[in-house]
Amino acid sequence: MRDNLWNLLTLLALLATLGVVLIFILIFLNPYTPLNPFPPPTLPPRLELPTSTPTLRQLPPTWTSTPPLGFETPTPRPTSTLPPTYTPFFIPTPTPTLTPTRTPTVTRTPTRTPTITPIPTDTPIPSATPIPTEEMTP
Repeated sequence: MRDNLWNLLTLLALLATLGVVLIFILIFLNPYTPLNPFPPPTLPPRLELPTSTPTLRQLPPTWTSTPPLGFETPTPRPTSTLPPTYTPFFIPTPTPTLTPTRTPTVTRTPTRTPTITPIPTDTPIPSATPIPTEEMTP
């Protein structure tokens, strides 16, 4: 029985802690909420100063003089327009020009080839004659 009471009190403490944390988060996100016991003062409305409105520049109105009555010039009769004629137009094409290009040149590098030259030696060349021994003497 005693353990059940402590388990119930632990559960109530956890729920109370969760509720306090949620209230803190709510006040942090919106300080003007009615749950906040110390709300910040309300801000005055933003002051909007009048700005200048640019007026576009305009040309002065044009005035065409009108001749006095009785001095009107007659409207000229329309003239005929010549029919269109064929006017050849050619777009010049570029003439191909030969452009010198660099071509690699092959150069031979000289190499030394070893040559065998007979060198005289002081050593005698062995012959096929047998060497005399003491037994052969008469």
